[in-house]
Amino acid sequence: MKKSDQKTLIVFSSPAGTTRHVAQVISNSLKDLGYEPTVYDIGDRGDRSKIISQAKNLVDKCCLWIGSPVYAGHAVPPITDFISKLLPSNGSYAVPFVTWGAVTSGIALHEMGKTLNEKGYTILGAAKVLAVHSLMWDCENPLGEGHPNAEDDTMIKKFLEKIDAKLSNEDRQPLMREDLNYQPKEIQESMQKVNIEIAKQLIPPRQLDESVCTQCGKCKDVCPADAITLNPYPQFGSECFLCYNCVRLCEEGAIKADLSQFASKLREAAEKMGESPLSQIFI
Repeated sequence: MKKSDQKTLIVFSSPAGTTRHVAQVISNSLKDLGYEPTVYDIGDRGDRSKIISQAKNLVDKCCLWIGSPVYAGHAVPPITDFISKLLPSNGSYAVPFVTWGAVTSGIALHEMGKTLNEKGYTILGAAKVLAVHSLMWDCENPLGEGHPNAEDDTMIKKFLEKIDAKLSNEDRQPLMREDLNYQPKEIQESMQKVNIEIAKQLIPPRQLDESVCTQCGKCKDVCPADAITLNPYPQFGSECFLCYNCVRLCEEGAIKADLSQFASKLREAAEKMGESPLSQIFI
């Protein structure tokens, strides 16, 4: 089979843009290697409707690249939901990748790999890439500052060459799921007890200032979870997974959250976790 004939899809969620960056590096590298990838941002309404229909066809001879930021130690719900809805595969491959904000990459890769395996996908490789922390956009010296950088991009490009070598070889050695179980036992156990709903109780809540809100709807447009409705002011639904795009991108500053004290807690957690290496490929 020619590389251009192989179905190659890249599906990702990227509220802050860093996973999108990695997905674009992957897409460009795949093109350089002779593939013709189709790229879907699952946080984009137009892409979401397309990928739902595509998911029904991802059952035979496909290579699925699937990427997520790590929130509360896990992949974000739109990605986990997408993987859970995949039909059982027959001879398809998957390469999960995550970006993480220097606190912990959690157990996202291991969970993604487990579910993909259960769907019949052979895992060819995986990657975690350091990124600036999504809740520290207004901080000096944020965790993960400057990442993904050129060194991370080079790592991903070399990773693509290794995946290409696997796909070009009839004996395509899979990555074992346990290779993605890299966290120490105590971190694994703590991450299994954490989820978005628990994180919502720990992160400072949003506050809406109706006096400056123009009801423009931008918060709704930039919400990757479709969690915002206008009635007539923004209302936040349970689908929210704490990306805080609505806070970060509101031009009027009508949606606020005081994250100043929370940033220091993130730094303390990062020091305690001490995860290393920061960016890594698994092949």
